[in-house]
Amino acid sequence: MTSLRTERLLLRPLRHNDFEHLQYALRPEFYRYFPIPEQTPQTIANWLEQQLVEQPGGQTTWTFGIELLEVGHVIGTVRITIQSRDHKAADIGYALNSDFYGHGYATEAARAVLNFGFCELGMHRIWATADVRNQPSWRVQERIGMKREGLLRQDKLIRGEWRDSYLYAALKKDFTAAG
Repeated sequence: MTSLRTERLLLRPLRHNDFEHLQYALRPEFYRYFPIPEQTPQTIANWLEQQLVEQPGGQTTWTFGIELLEVGHVIGTVRITIQSRDHKAADIGYALNSDFYGHGYATEAARAVLNFGFCELGMHRIWATADVRNQPSWRVQERIGMKREGLLRQDKLIRGEWRDSYLYAALKKDFTAAG
């Protein structure tokens, strides 16, 4: 699988030995906005194993470990999934260890994956969503040049509560024009 490099990060395939550094997913602040159950070491191990299996019939999802070069281990993940090859559309998502919030790492990683999607995968439109209460996440989307396209009302049921999300997207022509 491909690896991507930025000024401070190496976005690389996940490895079995990343398990220890993915334990941040046990923290409630990690999963509070995701439509996933409370995490356990077993759910993290299962997720990691799924990421390490090659996709049959051609790759549609690239999940990168976000390795901070100065610490030498993963501090999060960033993903791009092709939703339609015919329409050249994909979505992205990212998650970060809360110990590393506020330093621009999610923005740096998401920007690199957006570039990968447009330049390497040939996508035309890449979108993302964020819970309306998760301002740091939708601010990342704004900082990488995505535009808010709308409000998805009660689009996710998270631990028994319906949640609203903002929908953001970027088009290749806008992204390449912005640099």
